[in-house]
This record gives sequence, structure tokens and C-alpha cells, in this order.
Amino acid sequence: MRFCFTLHKRLTMEKYWNVLSIQDKIKFILSILAGILVVIFATLNWKEAEINFIFKIIKVKLSVAIMISVLAGYLVSFLFSYRKQLKNNEEIESLTKKIEKLERKIEKQSDDVFAEAE
Repeated sequence: MRFCFTLHKRLTMEKYWNVLSIQDKIKFILSILAGILVVIFATLNWKEAEINFIFKIIKVKLSVAIMISVLAGYLVSFLFSYRKQLKNNEEIESLTKKIEKLERKIEKQSDDVFAEAE
């Protein structure tokens, strides 16, 4: 039973891999390598470090502190890019409405021209 499940899962992963583009395969491989590097980094930097907040000093593992800093930076950049994306979506929606309005106007004018021609 377990062999069948493993074989089925393997075939599914093979299909998934075959569907991926070259760019997606490269991203997948690079993300695995990045994960391996993070694990190596964490094991090599397992010393404690003092972090001085304004009101309190805490001791935390160095690798944990660095990873939290990276995640905080990622979160900040995500929030800024999300805000920009929302602004772009609003502009796209506004321009789409203008295009639809102009298309209706053109259609009405072309109907009027054809009506006059008849």
C-alpha cells in the first residue's frame, strides 16, 4: 500500500515538474538551495546575542535575530508594494471604465452614421 502511495506521489511530482517552465524550474532549484543555505547559516550562528530595545535588553540566538530582521524587512517591502499595487489596480479600473465609455460612444456614432447612410 505504501509503495503505491509513494509511486502515485512520484508520478504526480514528475507531471508537475514536466509542466513547469525553465524559469520556474530555476526558481524552484534556487529556492531549495537558499533553504539549504539558511539551515547551514542557522547552525553556524547558534550563538546568543544581546538585542537592545529602548526599554529592554533581550538575549536571543543570532540566527533567529537575523531571520526576524529579514522577515520584518520583507513584510515592510510587501506592504509598500501592496499599496502600490492597489493604486495601480484603481488606475486600471478607472482607465477600463473610460475605455468602455469611449467604445460605447464610438459604437453610438457609428450606428448614427450607418442610419444616416441608409
